[in-house]
Amino acid sequence: MNKILGNFLKVLAVVVWVQFLAILFYDPAQEGVGFQIWSVLDPLMVIAILITIWVAFRRKTEIDSLAEEGVSRDYVEANIALYGGVALLAALLWNWIGSRWAYPLVSFQWLWILIDLTLPLLLFSAGRRLTRKEAL
Repeated sequence: MNKILGNFLKVLAVVVWVQFLAILFYDPAQEGVGFQIWSVLDPLMVIAILITIWVAFRRKTEIDSLAEEGVSRDYVEANIALYGGVALLAALLWNWIGSRWAYPLVSFQWLWILIDLTLPLLLFSAGRRLTRKEAL
């Protein structure tokens, strides 16, 4: 199961990155196919971030239980993955719900760009950790 989830996270990270770059060429106004593709990717991104948060939480719990003195690299990585994932989920839900259902003018273009740039980094690292069977 770890390998399936890990590969899902890595593939989605690549798809989001390619979509982020390719949409500038085939649908710059995001009025046609590009908007439809993002409509499919947004729920998948939320699911992937939840998986990433779960993986990071499990890793952080494991590292905290070791009771090592000082700050280690694993400790910093686990905290960045967990709290970065939570912040990314909050930003994604804010923009996605705001732009689709609540009030379209609430959506911030700069926040979408930040999400689309950082999400592949977070997902790919969590996916790599899962496929190595270091988590869960």
